[in-house]
Amino acid sequence: MPPVWIEPAPRASDRPPLHPEPLLDALLAGRVADPAAAKAFLDPRPQAAPDPLLLPGMAAAAGRVGRALADREAIALYGDYDVDGVSSTALLARGFAAATGGEATVVTRLPTRREGYGLHPAVVEELAAAGASLLIAVDCASGDHLNVAHARYLGLDVVVLDHHQLDDGAPDDAVVVSSHLQAEAPYSELSAAGIAYLLAVALARAGHDLGDGPGREPRGLLDLCALGTVGDVVPLTGPNRPLVRDGLRAIAERPRVGIRALCQRAGVSPTTVTSEEVAFKLAPRLNAAGRMADPRLALDLLLTDDPRRAARLADELEGLNARRRAESQRVVAEAEEIVLARPDLADRRLLVVSRRGWGGGVLGLAAGRLVERFGRPVVVLADDGAVLRGSARSVPGFDIARALAGCDGLLEAHGGHSQAAGLTLRTAALSRLEAALEAAVAGAALPTPGAPALRIDADLPAARLDLATAELIGCLQPFGSGNRQPLLRLRDLPVRSYNLIGRDGGHLKLHLETPRGVVPALFWGAAARSRELVQRPRLDLVATVGVDHWNGQRRLQVEVKDFRPTA
Repeated sequence: MPPVWIEPAPRASDRPPLHPEPLLDALLAGRVADPAAAKAFLDPRPQAAPDPLLLPGMAAAAGRVGRALADREAIALYGDYDVDGVSSTALLARGFAAATGGEATVVTRLPTRREGYGLHPAVVEELAAAGASLLIAVDCASGDHLNVAHARYLGLDVVVLDHHQLDDGAPDDAVVVSSHLQAEAPYSELSAAGIAYLLAVALARAGHDLGDGPGREPRGLLDLCALGTVGDVVPLTGPNRPLVRDGLRAIAERPRVGIRALCQRAGVSPTTVTSEEVAFKLAPRLNAAGRMADPRLALDLLLTDDPRRAARLADELEGLNARRRAESQRVVAEAEEIVLARPDLADRRLLVVSRRGWGGGVLGLAAGRLVERFGRPVVVLADDGAVLRGSARSVPGFDIARALAGCDGLLEAHGGHSQAAGLTLRTAALSRLEAALEAAVAGAALPTPGAPALRIDADLPAARLDLATAELIGCLQPFGSGNRQPLLRLRDLPVRSYNLIGRDGGHLKLHLETPRGVVPALFWGAAARSRELVQRPRLDLVATVGVDHWNGQRRLQVEVKDFRPTA
């Protein structure tokens, strides 16, 4: 089904200009409310971290962790197997090592997919046996009453840094840092890496040296904060925007050994790395460790200062990522077959698919792809005969984690965010879960799934399709969730020529005539549409316009999202 083009929003007659440049004025209109916000949005200067003590629980957490650092207590860091949990764990481990001159014992532990998300009794016992007196759980455990109580029984103090929703309140006898502890608390869109960074900032403001000098903000840890923030697909707005922007700058200026090796394997230049490259090239490789093997590989890469070891670890992640890509493509193809083979699913507001033999590490990726394909929330489950385990992905306007919380009696375990969650249930409960979730989506009054939509930000005259315009649009970076790359419409462009590219000839390259000369444009995965160009029509296009860095040069990069013959 061809996408629907949604016209740019008309400019309100009473809206003050947000920027003297008309194109930037139009693009900012969908992102900020007033000229002051526009000025702040475009300000490229490094920005100080927001006040960490405004986050509920942070003062108590900084106090307890600060005492542990001062007294050289043994600290256990326990994270998650995804890039947010791995980056958060690496951030704190590096910060604590700097704060104690390497004198304190810092034990790092991540779960494998086989062990499952969150704390486990055996892990708590393992960390206690290692001599830790303080357990810091990051990106998990904010609702884990049982295992926190077990840790306390074994003599561990517990600090939790988490951004997941709290359905049953925070556990007793733990210091929990979470915006969900209070209504309208700030920083609700931070990732775990963002919360970990704010803990590091709070410790620095209390006089500890986490790498940038006593009492100074530990900006040397911003690169790890950026990896986790982008990798967890949280909105790049509010405090996340400067954290990521400044973190990318830190990678460009001082890439640590592991990130440099990762960039090399991914074909990314650290000096020009973008949020899109983090999202689509670096984060998948870090995530591949937890999806296909052991997340410790990714953590070790971020912690090592040995170039040879970094190169070996990056090579291993590269191989795991290739396996991850092949497995996810298989699961997506088989899941699509299931959906398309069942006409009764066409009218469902939410899709649930399951099969034996699917690897648990790629189910979230598959669910996300199916959401893109079918435009509705999707749950993908691996079936072992008695138990189903899997992931859910949602669409804007429907909180899938809250919906699963409403089905608590049907589930063995669940948790997550508004747009992504994990779940476990007995196979016998599947039909009841489907009915309950379908009812929940119906109550959310979501629009009926239909053709995908391209929401056009602005029209761009063909004469402005050049590098200068691409660099101007680049002022709006970093792009990602909540601040997507602008979609521009270009009208009445002649097609000089076209050809198919890629290993299997699956992509379409158009050569467009403009008043400034011929401009190449790429349309990924659109080889089948080449037949529409046989007569060399004049086209209207919706595209993104950016800058490509290649061999030290900056070039215009145009990526087509759809085209139509000019009326």
